[in-house]
Amino acid sequence: MAVCAVLGGCSRELPAERAAIATRESTPAPGAVRALPVPVASGEVSSATSAAHGGSGIAVVELFTSEGCSSCPPADRVLASLTSRAQAGSLPVYTLSFHVDYWNYLGWRDRFSSSNYSERQRGYAGINAGGGTYTPQVVVNGEAECVGSDASRIEDLVDSALKRLPRTQIALDARRGADGIEVSYRVSGATAGRVLNLALLEPRAESQVEHGENAGERLAHVNVVRAFASRALSDGNAGRWTLKPGPDFAARRVGVVAYAEGASQRDISGATALELP
Repeated sequence: MAVCAVLGGCSRELPAERAAIATRESTPAPGAVRALPVPVASGEVSSATSAAHGGSGIAVVELFTSEGCSSCPPADRVLASLTSRAQAGSLPVYTLSFHVDYWNYLGWRDRFSSSNYSERQRGYAGINAGGGTYTPQVVVNGEAECVGSDASRIEDLVDSALKRLPRTQIALDARRGADGIEVSYRVSGATAGRVLNLALLEPRAESQVEHGENAGERLAHVNVVRAFASRALSDGNAGRWTLKPGPDFAARRVGVVAYAEGASQRDISGATALELP
């Protein structure tokens, strides 16, 4: 069965599992969004430890977007503003841009897209009152969602998230290796029934779109997820991981974000991040 997807410019019949319904969209107003992102560490070996910054909680902001959807560039800009402000204020907010693949059929294949990211987004369908997914969509701490270009609503969700102290602490190290980015981690605190997600990020990326709804546009992105993996946690968990980006990955700077979430409910209880130059 097909349903109509209304995306403020992305309207068409889609398969039900790919339906996208956005009920509102707004452009970011100057100063409307409070900072968000990753604490940065530099050097040949970088490390970062999640902590309650001044008693603050953490906010993990996942944007599900696509270069093939004309409603997504405003959301990309909101995320970029959020990221810039978070870095400037050293706020414990972590932004990730997941590019889904279900708009690729429109004539432009998003080179950052993955069916795995589309599947991750579908796992959040239950937190949407309508029971579906759409682009652009933002999910904060795995518990609340809104339209990705709604800067004011995102600010509210982040403010709410930062009022709750993290229950899981994550220490993270990373270095470049022959096979990819070698990551070591140690997790403490709440770990039962939780998984650890590791995301390899390209901090900044651009694409000249030649076809589809955004034909002729040069799109800019921040914190694009280029590799993603999860594993179950247990008490006192520590381990190593090698994240392998695709062959087209040529970024000089690399971000790594680690965050713990419930294996079933997906509520996020802790996060940290670092950057390799």
